[in-house]
Amino acid sequence: MKRVLICFGYKGTKYSGYQKQPSKITVQELLESAIQKVTNEKTTIYSSGRTDAGVHAIKQYAHFDTNSNVSVQKLPQAINTYLPDDIRVFEVKIVDESFHARFNVKKKTYIYVFSTCNTPSPLFYDMVTPLKYNLDMQKVNDAIKLIKGKHNFKAFCSSGTSAKDFDREIFDIQVINQSNYLVFKVTGNGFLYNMVRIIVGTLVDVGRGKIQLKNIEEMFKTGDRSLGGKTLPAQGLYLFDIEY
Repeated sequence: MKRVLICFGYKGTKYSGYQKQPSKITVQELLESAIQKVTNEKTTIYSSGRTDAGVHAIKQYAHFDTNSNVSVQKLPQAINTYLPDDIRVFEVKIVDESFHARFNVKKKTYIYVFSTCNTPSPLFYDMVTPLKYNLDMQKVNDAIKLIKGKHNFKAFCSSGTSAKDFDREIFDIQVINQSNYLVFKVTGNGFLYNMVRIIVGTLVDVGRGKIQLKNIEEMFKTGDRSLGGKTLPAQGLYLFDIEY
């Protein structure tokens, strides 16, 4: 038995998220099916984390155990043969049997991509979110300073979460203005349900003057979700990188 780590990406538009769900098409379901066809074994994969419906992944990881003799070098191409074009395995390697794709994660990075042009390209309508406001970047940067660090992020989590521990650490938030796109890059040790979409939505609402900086301080003190910005749409969110 050997433990295999795969690095893969996907466009999440057509899928009901990453994790398997009854009567819905998900990334995990399709990956497991493809791997099973290659290895001739019933396979369960364990990922670094799940993404919601419509969310994309530039770099995601998962592991599975196998007795198959298929060479590691041939696995990516073999698995991709059975996958749709919007899911692709990039790299495969053997890892120690104690390794776990979820529990060994040290850092996760997400990006949220806005289109800032007046008429966004129809080619990317399902991959970016239009930004219709001019933002006060000084206020945005001041808000970023408040959000970075270790906090109880209960107020930055949507209802319906199964989490019991809301303590997380945000290592860095960068804002990148490039051509017709504004990108928020958020790195942390872990994220709650819709946490990135709420963080970025709150930063945008601070930047447009809709909510005040003091709201963020109160969110951490009280856990009151209503003090923050809106939960942004899924299509602008990407799982960008995982660090082990």
